[in-house]
Amino acid sequence: MSSALMLLFFIALLFLGVPVVGAMGLGAIFYIVIFMDIPMNIIASQMYAGVNSIPLMAIPFFIIAGALMENGGISKRIVAFANSLVGHFPGGFGLAVVVASAFFAAMTGSGAACVAAIGGMMIPAMVDNGYDKDFACALQAAGGSLGPIIPPSILMVLFSCCTANSVGDMLLAGVIPGLMIALAFAIVTLWISKKRGYKGTSKFSLSNVWKTFKTSIWALLTPMIILGGIYSGLFTPTEASAVSCLYAIIIGFFVYRELTVQALIKSLYNSIKLIGQILGIVATTQIFSWILAYAGLPQAIAQACASFSDTPSLFLLLSMLVLLVVGCFLDPVPAVLIFAPILTPVAISLGLDPIHFGTLMVITFCIGLITPPVGMTLFVAAGIGERPVMAVAKKIWPFVIAMVVCVVIMIFVPGIVTFLPNAGNIAG
Repeated sequence: MSSALMLLFFIALLFLGVPVVGAMGLGAIFYIVIFMDIPMNIIASQMYAGVNSIPLMAIPFFIIAGALMENGGISKRIVAFANSLVGHFPGGFGLAVVVASAFFAAMTGSGAACVAAIGGMMIPAMVDNGYDKDFACALQAAGGSLGPIIPPSILMVLFSCCTANSVGDMLLAGVIPGLMIALAFAIVTLWISKKRGYKGTSKFSLSNVWKTFKTSIWALLTPMIILGGIYSGLFTPTEASAVSCLYAIIIGFFVYRELTVQALIKSLYNSIKLIGQILGIVATTQIFSWILAYAGLPQAIAQACASFSDTPSLFLLLSMLVLLVVGCFLDPVPAVLIFAPILTPVAISLGLDPIHFGTLMVITFCIGLITPPVGMTLFVAAGIGERPVMAVAKKIWPFVIAMVVCVVIMIFVPGIVTFLPNAGNIAG
């Protein structure tokens, strides 16, 4: 009952407009003052414990790398290469958005960065070629949701850190699901484009594909360097994130020569603001989760789930339904940090693979990135297109349905998620 009061207090503060960090922090203080007879300095020690993690250091580096790639001329070359591959199909610009977003997701791990980098070029281009502006914004918002799924993924790192799972396995688990969702987005885009008469941009040309591939090859090598380095044993995931920063600086300054000192400073400044927000949430979530564990909420949830159903697939369906609703109101970062430590032990007790469960959790929360009222990529895309968020949200539902269908398929076919991590462990 006491933990329920803390959760109600936390939810009430959220609805009053208090930032997530403040709501969780005040909720924790409320519980400690009312129900616990312990020194208040436990808050500081628990918050420090939350961020005192070497694997967690990968997050700042990946965020900085994404900002450097956005300002270093990489995104426009990725768009040109994607357009050369699929631009000749009906709705070619729309398909190019999906392909370019998948490529950029494999370099940054951030949904908002993906929308900003690709959408700034593609949304105006789609509108100029006769696309409905709300549909163009919705498509780009959906493409941005691939950012936290296809590795490197900030959310995958967070899940691994708060559940003591392998960061490398979690990153690898996102590859096939991310490509599967990208394919689903492409099918939806192709269907809508044919229905509305959106034409291709140009004829297919192998020479153009080769030309754009040559100019974008340095960008396309990024995910190979990150994942290849991790699974070859050359460096850890944290070291890989630092290497990606160094690589982005070298490519931006000396290969494409579009990254200036001013752009570098701007990238670092914007990244530090985002890093501070994320790590602040991580630190506050630690004390919040510690209190929930102290109050016995995870054990209560485990007992409730066990009494309701001991069928793993039914547990997954019910869990993802709950997380889908939560993701509509809570940003994925605090959502993962709050629910991963609570639900993952229950999943393991039912015989589920934690990598499978964690990947499904991350993808489900990523659906929240494109749903109102707090969908981050939805807001960024609507801002770029200068359109009301709810107008864009009306066009986003085919992509939401596509993601939900993919999640359901992955629930019943876990090999889609676990194949690459298992193959990597066997090879290792």
